[in-house]
Amino acid sequence: MDSSTVFTSVPQQDNSEQRLNELLSRVGYGSFQKRLLILCGLGWLADNMWLQTIAMILPRIQDHYRISDQWIGSVSSSLFIGMTLGAFFWGFYSDRHGRKTPYIFTLLVAAIFGTLASLTTNFISLCICLLFLGFGIGGNIPNDGTLYLEFLPEEYHYLLTFMSVFFSLGAVLASLLGYMILPSWSCPIEGECDIHTQNNGWRILLLLTSTITFSMLLLRLLWLKLPETPKFLMSQDRTHETVIVLQDIAIMNCHSVHIHKDDLPSMDTESVQSPSIRSMLLSVKWRKTVVLVWGIWTFTSMGYTMFNVFLPKYLQVIGLEDNVVQSTEQVYWDYMIYSLSGVPGSIVAAYMIETRLGRIGTMALSAFGSSLSIFLFSLIHSRLMMVISSSFLSLLATLLYAVIYGYTPEVFTTEVRGTAVGASSGLGRIAGIISPLLTGVLLTVNSSLPLYVSGVAFCIVGTCILSLPYETHRKV
Repeated sequence: MDSSTVFTSVPQQDNSEQRLNELLSRVGYGSFQKRLLILCGLGWLADNMWLQTIAMILPRIQDHYRISDQWIGSVSSSLFIGMTLGAFFWGFYSDRHGRKTPYIFTLLVAAIFGTLASLTTNFISLCICLLFLGFGIGGNIPNDGTLYLEFLPEEYHYLLTFMSVFFSLGAVLASLLGYMILPSWSCPIEGECDIHTQNNGWRILLLLTSTITFSMLLLRLLWLKLPETPKFLMSQDRTHETVIVLQDIAIMNCHSVHIHKDDLPSMDTESVQSPSIRSMLLSVKWRKTVVLVWGIWTFTSMGYTMFNVFLPKYLQVIGLEDNVVQSTEQVYWDYMIYSLSGVPGSIVAAYMIETRLGRIGTMALSAFGSSLSIFLFSLIHSRLMMVISSSFLSLLATLLYAVIYGYTPEVFTTEVRGTAVGASSGLGRIAGIISPLLTGVLLTVNSSLPLYVSGVAFCIVGTCILSLPYETHRKV
């Protein structure tokens, strides 16, 4: 598919945005953006690192506080509710007050409440701490991606897709820490256990993850003195500050560029006193794009969560050779292969979006490919082929997410970007809350039914993608 011949380009940028893109190209790509790639990537790494960490310690928390199966899901729900609220709040905040504050406070809130969670003495206080923890890290996906994009020359926008490799590495890091700590510091499966002395692995893991998060925050504070993004400053008619920021970036990149206030477009009062963000998102210009992008985030989260959360159970109970149930060790070995298979997805995506496929073609191919992989997984009875098909799904789903994370802030303009991405992320989190509950109901009907629903969800995603009106692939 040659997306450039099927889809129209992104809506015509206003004069200020177009001029700023030209100035960012003059400033160039260098040390500033390379450091920022790592620092923003760490925010995405923290997001998935915490998700994986909480998932791994659930059984240990259940043992520690003697929580029934009926209520143990409150741990994950608390985290996801916090992440949902955080995505909406930080996205809206960044459009009103700038990208710089969320860049610092999302990690600070996560580090503080992650530490407090490790010290809790009862189940309710733990859930409260995890809710505020989620509120912090929930802002990383919408704000960090928006912030990095607004410092990038247009010809380097593909790096926003590449940045999602940090998201995949977050799960890998959490898994490695979990396997190093939890087996030695958790109650044995059988026999007596003193929870006060033998079951503190989950506390250690929470504290260690909080320490890593706090280290990321220190790196953000000390390694790069981050200014406000020039595009946000310009949207607020702060032209003098915009010039200073662009000059400072050029100096750090060792480029000899002289930028004057006259190089920037003047903004009249009417442009600064723009309509509300909500009315802009619901305007004719954006309405179709908003609905489709939100649908893509929602159904991608639904399809991926329904498959991912219950994969170990699928590997145990669905059509194995000779109807022999695999051991726990074998199940989690297969799951580790599944997780690692997703890591190359971001790198592949960064290449594919710059080909004739563009953003939309790449997303559509990975969405329909994910659906096909799920249906193959449900039909195959060979363990080897099931591992291969699930690994292929992991690669394609990661590839899909990588492009979604890049396309969403890229397609919207500065005035609505933070809110649009934050709302998209928030809807994805809501789907992440509902999907496990729906999967549990479907499992009571048929063990394969969640797989079919997941496959259909990815088909819906593919249809929404092909209906998008704008391709953001830069024409050269």
